Amino acid sequence: MRQQYLTRDRSVAISNRVKQIESFYADIGGRVRRRRMALGLSQRTLGGRLDPPVTRASIANLEAGKQRVLVHTLVQLSTVLGLNVTDLLPSEYHGTCDVSAELKDKLKLPASKLKSLVRKLEEAQGS
Repeated sequence: MRQQYLTRDRSVAISNRVKQIESFYADIGGRVRRRRMALGLSQRTLGGRLDPPVTRASIANLEAGKQRVLVHTLVQLSTVLGLNVTDLLPSEYHGTCDVSAELKDKLKLPASKLKSLVRKLEEAQGS
């Protein structure tokens, strides 16, 4: 009985975490959509400006929060949309995290690749 209870608690915790992650990506997608529309870009045009290009359907899924965004794609989106990377993140994440520590934790990259990625993100944010 006790084992079942712990399993149920763990299941609820996982479910809550998944909802939190889905909300995060839906927020990013909404920000991309609003900016794309403000610039008068179609989903197809926005997707075509990324390298490698992505389909209109991928942009639609991203905007709906149904598709996760790779870091390099997030940087490219911010550039194409004329924003800083942080402008695409939910406001509660603005200036509240150590990018290097977060990337290290999430991506498990070697130190040299991590430094390179952080430098690229900082350059993209500064431009």
